Amino acid sequence: MESTLLPSPKSPLQESRKVVLWLCAGHKGAVPQTEQKIALWMDQLRRMREMQYAYHKKFFHGLCLFLVLVIGCLLWDSSVSLALVPLLVITAGTQSCFYLHFVDFARIHARFVEGRLNQALGKSTLVGSEIEDLYFYPVDAPKIGGFVPSTPLRFFSFFTFHWVVLWLALAALALWRLLPMMGACGTQYLILIGLWSGLNFAYLAWFFGNLKDAKSMSEYLKKVG
Repeated sequence: MESTLLPSPKSPLQESRKVVLWLCAGHKGAVPQTEQKIALWMDQLRRMREMQYAYHKKFFHGLCLFLVLVIGCLLWDSSVSLALVPLLVITAGTQSCFYLHFVDFARIHARFVEGRLNQALGKSTLVGSEIEDLYFYPVDAPKIGGFVPSTPLRFFSFFTFHWVVLWLALAALALWRLLPMMGACGTQYLILIGLWSGLNFAYLAWFFGNLKDAKSMSEYLKKVG
């Protein structure tokens, strides 16, 4: 039996570039300069889609890595390893949001490039960004990490909720086993964990809820476009 090779993420964009250039060549008023611009825009779009794909991979690999580390610490069952679990859980959440903000950057830039290509062609040839907003989550919508309050029933929000519950359960299990070992130091440790988790949550809620940087980027792209 012959094995079927799966297309790389570059292949669809390379084919799209050929189609767009063909449409441009047949479009009335198309000039070589326009074709050069479209070639540059398609290259930018390819780079943003590759970036989006790469950080999706990093996101899932990071989840698996932190999950293995947390389970390893729980199985080791020493006071040091158990004390690391809540810190690993907090870092896993912040690290996941770090990858998410790169994905959002790539989506916003890709949407801008698609808009310029559609303007050049005089038609809605590229609709990837609109479909992503409808199927995954609106990139301009305020959210808390990956949870979007305006679309709480979307799978992306549920996926985020699932992992938050799992991380909290693992952290609670570690604390339940750790605190009897710590004695009087347990209170200070809980205060430290509470402050650190509260600081991380407050910043992530502010960053993804306020969308200040995303709005600044969108406004700049509109200005230069």
